Amino acid sequence: MAEAPTALRPAYAPDAGLPPRTAASTPRREAAVSQIRRAVVAGELRPGEKLREVALAGALDVSRATLREAMNVLVQDGLLVQEPYRGVSVARLDADELRDLARTRVPLDLIAVRAILDDPSGRRRALLREVWERFDRDALDPDPLVQHEAHVALHHGIWAASENSMLLRLWPVTEAVTTIALAQDQARRSDPLRAHALHRRLVEAVLSGDVGAAEAELQQHIVDSAEELLALDGDGG
Repeated sequence: MAEAPTALRPAYAPDAGLPPRTAASTPRREAAVSQIRRAVVAGELRPGEKLREVALAGALDVSRATLREAMNVLVQDGLLVQEPYRGVSVARLDADELRDLARTRVPLDLIAVRAILDDPSGRRRALLREVWERFDRDALDPDPLVQHEAHVALHHGIWAASENSMLLRLWPVTEAVTTIALAQDQARRSDPLRAHALHRRLVEAVLSGDVGAAEAELQQHIVDSAEELLALDGDGG
């Protein structure tokens, strides 16, 4: 790591009229967590890449102790992986894991869709509209971390809108691998306009009340999208 990735330089600030995201402007550990997360979703720290503690601490302008605290937070979140005698690296899902996740997510998302549509009061549809409004507000933000968090929040919001207690219990289990998968996708083919359009079609299909159309959109958005990503990485077929 001869030169710190752009997103890890202390002077980095997204072009969004916000104050610089430096360790001086927020608590140092939280700032380091945010900057590392941003570098992962922006593709500047690649899946499987080992984090070099001395260089990274210097790039973030924090102590190694603070850096270790930040990395521990991200290990708990699932975005980083710590292995004995090998250090800490960026989490990575291989081709089989990505396919397994995609094929598992579709039926779970369909449970959420059916629960939303089965609510005669329309309250769950209203909750879904609120979820969409939040995503619509942030999906095209110039900061890739804001885009990524909006993406994760949308999928969590669909489950939350269903008010299915088992889905809500399962979310913490699936959140880590979903976060990794979405980060890999965003780092490999960052296209916020494409992501916004796919999610708009999905939400519109759900709100239309057509379960078949919603299932088709989920298949395209999750399973087909995973295969496209694997093809880009040479793992398709």
